[in-house]
Amino acid sequence: MTSCTRLLAVGGLATQTDGHRAVGRVVTACPVVRLARRVVLCGVLAATLLAPAVAAADTRTSTGTLPDGTAYRIDVPDPWNGTVLVGLDYAAGTTAANETSQALLARGYAMAGTTRLVTGWDVTQSIANQLATLDILTKVHGRPTRTLVFGASLGAHTGAATIQARPERFDGALLVCGGLAGAVGLWNSKLDAVFVAKTLLAPTDASLPVIGIPADFATTARPAWLRTLAAAQQTPEGRARIALAAVLAQLPTWSDPSKPEPSANDLEALQAGLYDSLAGSRPVVSQAMSSRNEIERRSGGNISTNAGVDYAAQLERVRGSDIVRELYRRAGLDLADDLAALARAPRVRADQSALAWTAPATWTGRLAVPVLTVNGIGDAISPVAGQEAYERAVRAAGQGDMLRQVYTRTAGHCGFSAAEIVTAVEALSARVETGRWDDRTNPHTMNSLAGALGLGPSRFLPYTPDTFARATAP
Repeated sequence: MTSCTRLLAVGGLATQTDGHRAVGRVVTACPVVRLARRVVLCGVLAATLLAPAVAAADTRTSTGTLPDGTAYRIDVPDPWNGTVLVGLDYAAGTTAANETSQALLARGYAMAGTTRLVTGWDVTQSIANQLATLDILTKVHGRPTRTLVFGASLGAHTGAATIQARPERFDGALLVCGGLAGAVGLWNSKLDAVFVAKTLLAPTDASLPVIGIPADFATTARPAWLRTLAAAQQTPEGRARIALAAVLAQLPTWSDPSKPEPSANDLEALQAGLYDSLAGSRPVVSQAMSSRNEIERRSGGNISTNAGVDYAAQLERVRGSDIVRELYRRAGLDLADDLAALARAPRVRADQSALAWTAPATWTGRLAVPVLTVNGIGDAISPVAGQEAYERAVRAAGQGDMLRQVYTRTAGHCGFSAAEIVTAVEALSARVETGRWDDRTNPHTMNSLAGALGLGPSRFLPYTPDTFARATAP
């Protein structure tokens, strides 16, 4: 045991608590944290947005392991403003300080959460772990005056399920870069991308699975898919068909933050952006292999379907159909022929037993606490149309005043600055405190507030996402 650590017995769990008073240096990590870091460094992708900071002055840190083997971490600053932000991935850890976490701790927010290494897409178990972590925080540090869900990516998906299942434990939720179409909607949309691409590019190639992802996908299915798409990208016909697959899945024309946002009249750049979304550095195709493999293992089958989907009609409803039509014209292809081929292709059907597993992440829209969502318009992993599906469910339940959604002109998945996230946290906190949104989520107001923080760029913008095109419930 290192000298920085003392043990507390909390609820039958071994809890390590550190008292830190160090600024500007790396504090020696406790054994549990070192173990978590070794796992991450061995290849597990952990979300960095919620990664804990190197402890700031007067921050009390508690770490440990929950009964299912999930690591948790709790950071409570002194002084503490009484609010705790809790979410999946906060305990994942990085070896460097995270500016967002440091900024929130410096403003008096406690931060807590777990890792996804054990639970993954198992929303039910993740919910239980968030509640267990809150119980530990209360026993070790005292009861918070406010408890806010703070989740990014899968953490936002899990966060939406958490406040739906146990709203009495929370006062609000900040859901960042999440696929908020629900488990069924999100994966129906991703199914469209690979189904259309395979049907039009390599319909008989058994190395390109759409569902039933093999355990060795990382060395077989994923490379095969990326090779097929890269080859197609070299021909006008292939580029047109890639664009059709991406547009039908409502993927953005800009998702690579290393590239400028394409001009609306630059057809080649727009198509290249759609290719990036499907097969670039963090492509949908790769996630469609890795995450779908896990979901199929945990659910016991396939949760996606395109039975009854008319892709010709869907193309008329989504943004980017004009890009597709012009690419087909320039390639000398008949779009009607390809849409007819899609209509003839055998459909994928979901397993009813597997669909039951998605119930916790099928949205009722009945919000009992205020929710603020933040999404980048160039996010291929969590496309912004999914936010419209969440809003639609909330409004249908008559809870529209509980939800606000804001957008940033950013490309990539979860590529927000500390200024943007701190501003969003404080906007939600103000809503919880006053019972009113007021003007705090106006993009101009948010840019003004974020710009004064000195914590990076502020890129909020007025934005209305497209209507989500796919079914969001079994």
